[in-house]
This record gives sequence, C-alpha cells and structure tokens, in this order.
Amino acid sequence: MAETDDRKVLKMSLVCSICLQQLNKPRSLPCFHTFCESCLKNYLVNAPEKPDATKSGIPCPTCRLATFSPKPTLPVDKWAENFPVNHLVGTLIDIVPMTARLEFCEPCKDNKVSKIAMSWCQECQEALCEECAKCHMSMKATKNHEITPLENVRSNPKRSVREEVTCSEHTKREVDMYCKDHEQPSCAMCIAKDHRKCEKIYQIEEVMKKQEATDQARLMKQMDKLVADTDGVKKERQEVMRGTMAQKNKMLQDIAHAKKKLLDHIEKLESQITAKFNAITQTDFAIMQEQIDYCNSVQSAMYHAKSEITSAKEQQLKKREFIVTQQGQKKYEECTEGLKKIVENSAKIHYAFEEDIQISETLGALKILGKLDVKHTYPNKKPVTPPLPPTPPLPEDNEKKATKKVKTFNAKVKGDKRECRITAIKLWCNKKVLLADNANSRLKLFGEFGDLTCTFDCMNAPWDFTFIDKGKCAVTYPSERKIRIFRVKETITEVGFIQVMRGGNGICMACDDLVVTFGSGCIRVISLDGAVKMMVDTDYIGKRVFSNPEFVTFSHMTSTIFVSDYNNHNVTALKYDSGKVDKTPQFVYPVSGPRGVEVDFHGNLYVCGFWSNDIHKVREEGKFRQMLVNSLARPLCIAFNEEGEKFALSEQGNPNSVKVYRIIAASEVEDV
Repeated sequence: MAETDDRKVLKMSLVCSICLQQLNKPRSLPCFHTFCESCLKNYLVNAPEKPDATKSGIPCPTCRLATFSPKPTLPVDKWAENFPVNHLVGTLIDIVPMTARLEFCEPCKDNKVSKIAMSWCQECQEALCEECAKCHMSMKATKNHEITPLENVRSNPKRSVREEVTCSEHTKREVDMYCKDHEQPSCAMCIAKDHRKCEKIYQIEEVMKKQEATDQARLMKQMDKLVADTDGVKKERQEVMRGTMAQKNKMLQDIAHAKKKLLDHIEKLESQITAKFNAITQTDFAIMQEQIDYCNSVQSAMYHAKSEITSAKEQQLKKREFIVTQQGQKKYEECTEGLKKIVENSAKIHYAFEEDIQISETLGALKILGKLDVKHTYPNKKPVTPPLPPTPPLPEDNEKKATKKVKTFNAKVKGDKRECRITAIKLWCNKKVLLADNANSRLKLFGEFGDLTCTFDCMNAPWDFTFIDKGKCAVTYPSERKIRIFRVKETITEVGFIQVMRGGNGICMACDDLVVTFGSGCIRVISLDGAVKMMVDTDYIGKRVFSNPEFVTFSHMTSTIFVSDYNNHNVTALKYDSGKVDKTPQFVYPVSGPRGVEVDFHGNLYVCGFWSNDIHKVREEGKFRQMLVNSLARPLCIAFNEEGEKFALSEQGNPNSVKVYRIIAASEVEDV
C-alpha cells in the first residue's frame, strides 16, 4: 500500500537535509530549519562567508536566510551547540518506529539529487524512486528484475537478501563449485583456470549437504573462544600501551630535568661573569667621565678668560686689561699641563671574551643528552633460529672486480617528515631522476645534478613504478587496490588508475602488459585496461613458487621476467610470451635477501643483495658473473639508463642518499 502524503511529510521532517539521515541532536536556526548538530557545525566552520560571519552572517543551508551568532563574540565553531534544541523533532524521533524511516533513491543520490524511494530492486539491492523504477523496468538489462514496494521489503526484510554469491575475480559468475583439494569455493571460470589439475571438484550444494550441524556448532564455539582470546590480548595490549605511555611521560620529564640542570648551571656561570664585567666597565666609565668633565672645565675657563680680556679692551681699561691678561696666561699654562696629563692617561679599551677550554671539551664530549634504551620482550613468543641467508656465489671467470667512485645527491627535501626510503628509481631522459619515497609518501623528480624539480604528495606510500611510455608511469601502492597512472614532464600529474583486487608491490612493463607482484605470494599479468590475463602463485605440480615477491623486471631481449623473493633468498626467471608466463623457472639464482632487480640495455641482470651488501651481475643462464659494486649499506633498488652506461641505486643504511655511477669498462664504474 502506498504511503500517504502526511506520512511522507512526517518522515521528511525527521531527516537532516545536509546528511540525508535521521536527525541526531536536532538544532534549529532562527528560520526554523533543523539540522544535526554535527552537520550544522561542519557547515558553519567551512562556510566561505565565515570571515565576515559577525557582520553579514552565514546563510541557512536550506533557505539561504542570513544566520547570526546565537551569542555575542562567540566563535563560529561554537555556534551549532548554542542554537536551541528542537524538542518536538526529538520527541517525534522517539515515537516514530524505525520501519518508518525515510529512504532515498540510490541512483539519484549518485547524481547528487535527493528523491524519496518508493520501490526496492531485489536483484540490484537498491532503493528506487518512482521515475528510476520505471526506467529500471524499461531497460533491456534490468527489465526482468523483481521490483517490490519498499514497505513490503520493510515488513518482510528476508526477501531482499539474495542467496546468490558472486565470484570476487569474475564478478558476473556465481560461486557454485567447491575445490576440496584447496578447500576453496569457486566459480566455473576459476575451476577451469586455476583448478584444472585438482581431482576433488564438487557442486557446492553437495558439500553443504555433507557438512554436519555439529561441525558448525563446534566452529561457532571456536569463534566465541577466539573472540574471548582476542579480547584478552586486546586488554593486555591496552595495559601495555598505558604502561608504555607512563614510561614515556617519565622519560620526557627526566630529559627536561637534565636539560634544566644544565641550563641552570650555565645561567649561574653567565651571571657571575656578567657581574664581573659590569664592575670593570663601571670603573672604566667613571675614569673616562672624569676626563670628559675636565675637558669641559678647560673649555669653560678659556671662554671666560677670552671674554674678560675682550671686555677690558673694549672699555679701554688698560690696567684691568693687563691684569686679566696675566691671569689668562697663568690659567692657559695650567690647563695645557692638565690636558697633557689627560692625553697621556687616555686608554683605549678593548673587551674580548674567550670561552673556557672546558666548554669546547664538554661540547665535544657531550654528543647526546643521555642514553635512550628501548627493549622489546616477547614472553609468549617461542624462540626461533632464523635460517642463515645463502652465501653469495664466487666468480666463475677472471673478470676483474668492479671498482667504484661514488657521486651522491640528497633525496631529502623540504616538507619530508621522515628519513627517506627510496624503493624505486628511474633515470629518465638521461637528465632527470624520478624517485618513489616510500617513507614520506612522495614521488620526487630531480635534475641531473641532484637539484629538485618537483614533488607529488601521495595519499598512501608508493612502492614501485614503471614507465608505460616516455611520458607516463604506473605506480603501485601496497595499501591500495589501485595502480595509479601519472604524467611525468616538468611536473608530476595524476591522470588515471587501474583497479586491482589487492595492493601490488613490484611492477614492470612486459611488452604491452603490466607484471605486478603481490605480498600474498603471487604475480599477475594485467592489461592496461585492468583485465587479469594470468596469475602465477604455484607451479605445474601445485608447489608455491614465491613467498614474498617484492621487485620484478623484464628483459625484452630474452622475453624473461625476473622476480626477487626476499624471504626465499632467490631471484626466479620465468619465460613470458604474449600475456602468458611459463610456470617452469628458467633458473633460480640464490642471493642473500634480494631486493631490487634490473636489466640493462644488453640484457644483463643485476640484483641488489640486501644482506650481502652488494650488486650481483648475473649471466643469461643464471650463473654469477661479476660483483658490480660491494661494501654497500643494505641496497634497496637499482636502475639503469636507456644506454646502459649509467646506473643509480639507493640504500636503506644511507636513506637520504642516491648514488649514481658511470660504467667506463666491462669491469669498472666511476662517478658521473
């Protein structure tokens, strides 16, 4: 039965026109329009008229009537909580049942239009207004969908729940099969693609019939126990966090106390030497003032004697003129002698401060204010002896070990809040260097001399990138389900993205496709439109190939993909052909914790040995050829330019430095 207009008006009055949800803490404006307190506060704080709010007011979100502060001199962020509460609306919210709440049309909401929903599509699981429901039933793709009045769905909500479950990878396929070998529900496409060798394939209904109720009850009990255990762990972690915070506060107080003692002592020494200096200057200034006063008295005496002689001469008093002249002569000789003594005793004063030698010695010895000791203990963790990484293979030929002359530039720039962690490098157009700074969530573009050209601040931390063409690169973000596309010229601009099922790590271009590694232990071949062409996680006999693949590169000369597996301490070479990867490895090269991998212009493979602190040059057949650079500090990634005579690398042990080399011979490198 359709709703009456009065019922619609009643429900509409309980909805905030800002968030389109039921009103929460309703506050009324002078124009009587009512909004949620939090919605109103957010609107007022972000209103463009905010700077002049006290003079011209802020318009109501609904009628645009100017609204002024409810109290004089009240800041804008306090307005909302001081507007009157709409008690009538609050009472209606309490007495109107939840089933009477207002629903809005989903398609209209996507177009930023608010229309009341009247119907419910059982297939699409969304609310529709009257116009959208008619359009829904007239379209070829949706005309057979079951459209139900919204009131019927509220009274019988179970009807709106679809039993059909679609596949996460093949979204148009229903999950109707079950692989007993892998204990994994799948669609028919997944069975044909990834479970061809499996023998125990059943219809999911058959497996459901065999599942005993006791198994489900046992699972529910196990889940309850896990929830209880999780709650215990959570409380223990919270207690540790509180204890750690208390330790932190005490440590900060101790540091502040040590600083205060040091500053108090310095201030005491400063006051002592300042008092001594003031006493010396006071005596010097008193002597100089006496000398100045004597000079003033000499000048005054000479002016007076000249005046007496001139006056007696003008009055033609011969006797007086003779006497004052004799007196003036005597005064002159007396003052001349006094001034001579002043000149002889006039000192030029030079003050200088030379710090005590102990200050320099103390500053030299005081490298830190104190020792910070942090220990992590794991009382519940069983001791495990980690496997030793493999020893790097020895050279098989007489090729001379590469020598290095390193030139570095600083990758840390203004705005960086942490030490850098450069996980990807590209020597771009021979004159620019593009970096992915994982620690600061930035892409950085530098000139050939290490001068910063521009940066791009990312929402999440980037890991690796590859150039699709000369002006565009694809960047992976492990915490996102997207591969973002950027245009790189004089600036870095985001131009699109490719949707993926989970966050990727390493990435490279293989012909016209992208090859991406994932932390779950697989690699995927993905087209530029986002379609997954192939996934490799196991070989042909079902054995897992990778544990933690991080970096990947592709050789166009040999059509080979090279994947570094940090946990397995090896680099795996796989043949690639037209979007397909041969699961049988061409070779597996052992390295102590391999990180970045790169192929130069001539098809040579280079591997960053993270634990062996060197760069390996590997033959085409997977045998060690040369140690290109050694004595590094945990190398992370390496990149060659297009001609292959330059390469750059980053190190975890030198987080802010990017080192650039030039290869001048088959066995030598030098700085550029």
